[in-house]
Amino acid sequence: MRSARSLFVCTMIGLVLLPALAAAGPITGLYDSADMGTGGVLLTGRASTWRSGVNSGLPHVLHAQSWNGSVLGAQWDISCAVENTNFSYVDNRVNGVGTIVYTSTFQGGTLTLYAGGWPWGDGVAMLGTTMLYTTVYYNMSGGVSRPWRSVVNGDTSGMFAGGCMMTFGIANGSGVGETSSLLPSLQKPADYPVFLDGTCGPAASDKLFGTWGTVITITMWIDCTVGVEGSTWGAIKELYR
Repeated sequence: MRSARSLFVCTMIGLVLLPALAAAGPITGLYDSADMGTGGVLLTGRASTWRSGVNSGLPHVLHAQSWNGSVLGAQWDISCAVENTNFSYVDNRVNGVGTIVYTSTFQGGTLTLYAGGWPWGDGVAMLGTTMLYTTVYYNMSGGVSRPWRSVVNGDTSGMFAGGCMMTFGIANGSGVGETSSLLPSLQKPADYPVFLDGTCGPAASDKLFGTWGTVITITMWIDCTVGVEGSTWGAIKELYR
C-alpha cells in the first residue's frame, strides 16, 4: 500500500509540474547565435517582407522565423511588424561604385519564443519599433551601376506579458530574392516565412509580393529583474540606450 501511495503522490506531483515546465516563461540572460537549445539547433533564421505590389507598395509587413535546416519557426517567430511609410535611404556611391543604405521602420507586432527546452525560455513579447538597415553594394558593369550583394542589420525591443523586457538584434543578414515584374516566374520558396499582408494574415495567392532573405547572426537580451509597474515604452527604451 505504501508503494502504491508513493506512486500516486509522485504521479500527482508530476501532473502539477508538467504545465509549469511547459510554460517556463522567458529567462534572464544574453543569448547569441552560438547558443544551442535541445537538439543542437542554432539561434538563426529566415525572413520575408510582404508588400502590396509586385515591385513596390505599402504597407510592408515583416515576418521572421527560426530555421534549423528543415523546419521554420520551431524556436521563435516575429510577426506583423508593419511599415506604413516608405523607407529612407542614403546614396554613398561615387561614380556608380559604393553603397546605398536603406532604413526601414516597422511598428508593433509580436516576438514569440516557443516552448521546447531552449535556454532563453518561452513567451510572447509585444514589440515597439523594429529598425532594419540594409546596405546594398554596387559596382560598375557595362557602364551601369549594378548591385552585387546586400547586408541587413536590425534590432527590436519589447515586453513579455509577465513584465520581462527583451531586445533582439540581427547582423549580417542577407537578401536572397524578391518579386519583380521583370521576372514574374521568380517566387518566394516555400522554406521561407509566409508572406503576411496588412491584416497580419497570409497574403492572398495573387498577392504574394515582397522580399526574402536569411537571418544569420542574432543577439537577444532578456531582463526579468526590472520592475515594470507603471512602465512606458519610453522608459523601457531608455534602459537600452
